[in-house]
Amino acid sequence: MPRRTTALAAALSLLPLGQPLLAGSFGITTATTAVVLHQRAAIAQDASAVARIAKAITVRIEGSTQGSGVIVRKEGNRYMVLTAWHVVSGNRPGEEVGIYTPDGKQHQLDQGSIQRLGQVDMAVLTFSSPGAYEVASVGDVKKVKHDQPIYVAGFPLNNSQNLRYESGEVVANAEVGIDQGYQLLYDNKTDSGMSGGVLLNADGQLVGLHGRGEKDEQSSRGELVMKTGVNQGVPITYYNLFASGSPVVIAQTTATTSDDYLALAQASIKKKGRQQTVIRLASQALSIRPSAMGYFYRAYAKDDLKDYQGVIVDLGKAIAINPQHAISYNNRGLAKRKSKDYQGAIADHSKAIAISPQRASAYNNRGLAKRKSKDYQGAIADYSKAIEINPKHAIAYNNRGVAKRKSKDYQGAIADFTKALEINPKYSKAYNNRGTAKSDLNNKSGACIDYKKAVSLGNQGTMQWLNTKGGTWCRNMRYLF
Repeated sequence: MPRRTTALAAALSLLPLGQPLLAGSFGITTATTAVVLHQRAAIAQDASAVARIAKAITVRIEGSTQGSGVIVRKEGNRYMVLTAWHVVSGNRPGEEVGIYTPDGKQHQLDQGSIQRLGQVDMAVLTFSSPGAYEVASVGDVKKVKHDQPIYVAGFPLNNSQNLRYESGEVVANAEVGIDQGYQLLYDNKTDSGMSGGVLLNADGQLVGLHGRGEKDEQSSRGELVMKTGVNQGVPITYYNLFASGSPVVIAQTTATTSDDYLALAQASIKKKGRQQTVIRLASQALSIRPSAMGYFYRAYAKDDLKDYQGVIVDLGKAIAINPQHAISYNNRGLAKRKSKDYQGAIADHSKAIAISPQRASAYNNRGLAKRKSKDYQGAIADYSKAIEINPKHAIAYNNRGVAKRKSKDYQGAIADFTKALEINPKYSKAYNNRGTAKSDLNNKSGACIDYKKAVSLGNQGTMQWLNTKGGTWCRNMRYLF
């Protein structure tokens, strides 16, 4: 995206931190709005110093949804907060929105102050307070480069009272216009509720807002599908345009850099039928600059196409570039298991665990490989570790139940499937599996109830079985449903 410079921006660079450009009240509804951007000379900070900055400028936002935001301007006793549009877009006019500042105090949103910045996932809002709160220093997005450190902070839903701060590296800083302005890619660990939180460079300067993070997903087989492990953020560029009075529009430029192609690949990776597009974009990125994520994205698409040997080759190249890329080891292990190389899979998942000991998915996936090699006790131990790391890991409970059933511990299996269903009541595979364990105990009525529940939730495998000769006994228990 072309970056624009203005006399205002030049003047702002001379302001000390926290000093307003204008005195008095401000509005945020006109194209000529004068907004203060605080900039200071870049001084390299260590991670702890950046963490202190993040804590001082990040706020929690609670309305119809919860998210995070950053203080970007002060005039008198009024503060402007920048956040993700999707954090506040669900709020109805007049609905109360609470803003919690770093000192723990709650402030009410100024009525009518929410304004989206063009079609970008950014919004500004204001609150009033006599308190003295720090204002973010804005950095130069053009200096954000591949493999540089970047820091994200926000308030996760599962622990909303405490700011979460995570370090990571920049994957891409695209110039092309991506959906809703998502042009920054980074590999930090994030969680729901952190949307709208700060993205800071190594100098503690605001370079963007966190928007979307990747999550483990459940496949139809109750396994973990591959994930990118990459987050998407909106660069501060769009706020700079808003501050200068320029139209906030998403640039529609032709991809030319490796970062552009990586960002486009990331934007396409979850769309159905786009595997060849992702492979093409990743290959174009790699032709410009070899990168671990370029190979990773290409492998991701090849996995969807069941080209497991291609996945293994590409992830091997990703690992050669970045030997600490735990998710590449993890996902190469998945491809090796699908290729029936169970010992190779176990080795890769073990390497992922050594690099990232709190990666629950790696334990779960190693458990899958051990189960395939008939090491049921080893599989149970790995699933248990995944559950210890993430007590809400429904997939690991389901998989541990399968391993317990293989070990003829039918009651233990039923308990695990039940726990998986407590976490995810729509987990059709767990209903099917619990039905099978009940059938093992000759509880035909209980088994049939679970089978039919699985069918009602769309489990095609259970439905097919129910319509065979083997499922006749259950099919005829019509009184159950």
